Amino acid sequence: MMLPRVQRIRRGDRVLCYHRPTGTRLPELPEDHPEFIAAWAKAEATKRDFAPPAAAGTLAAVIRRLRASKRWSELGLSYRRAMLRHCDAITELYGTAPARGIRQKHIEADLAKLDPNPANQRLKAWRLILAQAKKDGDIESDVSILVSKIPTKTAGHATWTPDEVARFRAHWALGTVQRAAFELLAWTGARVSDAAILTDSNIGRDGVLSFRQVKTGGMAYVPWTCPLPSWAGSWEDERTTVRTAIEATAGATMIQTTYGKARTVKGLSNLISDAARAAGIQGRSAHGLRKYRLTAIAEAGGSAHAIMAWGGHASLSEAERYTRAASRKALIRGVEGNSR
Repeated sequence: MMLPRVQRIRRGDRVLCYHRPTGTRLPELPEDHPEFIAAWAKAEATKRDFAPPAAAGTLAAVIRRLRASKRWSELGLSYRRAMLRHCDAITELYGTAPARGIRQKHIEADLAKLDPNPANQRLKAWRLILAQAKKDGDIESDVSILVSKIPTKTAGHATWTPDEVARFRAHWALGTVQRAAFELLAWTGARVSDAAILTDSNIGRDGVLSFRQVKTGGMAYVPWTCPLPSWAGSWEDERTTVRTAIEATAGATMIQTTYGKARTVKGLSNLISDAARAAGIQGRSAHGLRKYRLTAIAEAGGSAHAIMAWGGHASLSEAERYTRAASRKALIRGVEGNSR
C-alpha cells in the first residue's frame, strides 16, 4: 500500500518518509503499519486546503461536506481511498452541477463509461454523496438508490477445499512462516490487510481475538482461547495447531518478517500464493482462506449471525450467502450424509 503525498528518500538501507504538503517526518515503519497510517492521517488533517471555493448546492460542495463528515472518517482506510478517487472524478466531471438536478439517468450514464467493477465502486461513491446531500437538505430524494449494480462475470477468489488445506499442511511443517501465515488466515478468516497487523494485544482477557477491519471499519471476533461454540466443538485440535504455529514465528506481529517487521499486505498475499504453488495447489489465494473458514462455519451449523461475528460482515445478507449454500449442499447429501 502506497499512501499519497508521501515523499520517500533513501539513505543507505533506510527509507525516510515525509508528508510532502507539511514536511512532517513519518515513522520508520511499513506504510501499512497502524502507527505510520495514524501519523500520516494526522499530517493530512493539518494541510491547507488550496482548492477553489465551491458554490452552495453543487456536487463539489456536497463532496467537501461529505469528506469532512463523521461518516467519512469512519470508513476503512482502503475503502475511503477508493471512494476518494471516485469523488475526485465526480468533482472534476460534474462538480459545478447542482445536486438537486441529478437524476437516475445521469448516474447511469456516468457508470456506463466504466467497466463493471469500477462502475459499481462509482455507484457506491454516488450513494455516499447523495446521502450527504439529502441529510443536508440539498435534495429531497436520493435517486442513487434506484440505480442497480452492474452484474459482473467474475466468481472472485476461489474457496480452498478441505483436500487442498490438508495438502498445504502436509507440505509446510509447523515452524515455517508459510504454515504460520496459513494457519492464522485459515482460522481467523481475516483479510490479509487485517492479518498482517494482528498482535497479541488483539486477544482479550475473555479469550476472544477481536480487531477492527481496515477495509470496512467493522469489528470481527474470533475464538482464540475461550470455549468454542457448540457447532465448532470438533475444531479444538485445529485451533491448538494455529496457536502452536503462531508461537513459533510471532514477534511484534503474529506473522512478522525475518527482520522483525510487520508484513505488507502484498507480501503476505504473495507468501500464501507462492507457498500454495510450491505445495502443488494452483489458483488459490489468501482471500480464498477467508471463504474457506466462513464456508466451514456454515457447513458446521453456525448461523448467519455467527458468520457475521467471525467474518466481521456489515450486513446479514452477506453472511446468509454461506448458510444458503450450506443448506443446499445438505439437501442433496441426505440424512445419512448429514450424520457423518
